[in-house]
Amino acid sequence: MDWATRRLILVIAVTAIVMLPAGVGIGWALASSGSSASPTPQAQASQASTPPSPTQSTVAVVPSPSADGGDHTAEPAGSLPGAPSRVNEFGIPVGYPHTQAGAISACGNYVSAYMNSGNREPSRIRAVLNSISAADVAERLSKAIGDADAKTAQNFGIPSINSPQAAFNLRVVGYRVQDFASNKALIQIWATGSVGVYEGSPDLSPQENWGTDICTVTWNGEDWKLADAGNGPNGPVPTERASEQFQRFLLQGAPA
Repeated sequence: MDWATRRLILVIAVTAIVMLPAGVGIGWALASSGSSASPTPQAQASQASTPPSPTQSTVAVVPSPSADGGDHTAEPAGSLPGAPSRVNEFGIPVGYPHTQAGAISACGNYVSAYMNSGNREPSRIRAVLNSISAADVAERLSKAIGDADAKTAQNFGIPSINSPQAAFNLRVVGYRVQDFASNKALIQIWATGSVGVYEGSPDLSPQENWGTDICTVTWNGEDWKLADAGNGPNGPVPTERASEQFQRFLLQGAPA
């Protein structure tokens, strides 16, 4: 049995499709006060030649764990809308149907993957992004993430966002569709984050933040692939009426 099917996975699917008119994960470089700041260039993230070992938080179970490489252009009868068909070597759900729901689910899972602090390790992030996007996209986004994380660590006075004293917890919450065509979709992903340092100065303690990432996926003939990602508007917090514009994701999965 594949390692990914033996552990807990969260597969993100959509519960409803509503077309709405129109930063959390990519460029979040936080000042020590917890306010957002623009990332400054740092050393480029290194590229892994082979897929690094997966972390505990990157495993998944999928509703149809088929790896036949078929053309997933239609959803099986009775399946959840947008459900992926398998997981890749990093435990990221892939193999989405060629539908709007499939594009939304792809964005939810891809943004969730690069928000995972373990996946953002300099030795890992490039290979993770290569598995869900084109090579040129992976190179650009891995550098943006590496730059942002280096600045965040510097601002908090820690070696890395994965240091034992660091809090770096970003979670996907909901979505809204900004634009959709048959082979391209722009999805705004709503997320929350807690970033800071435990057991240190109160000024550096973890702070709750809400924001959005703009995810662009394109259809390559077999699957939805990440074509671009970047910071969207800050907020809204759940107590704001604007939060009602975002639709909920259905989180599917259970311990094996």
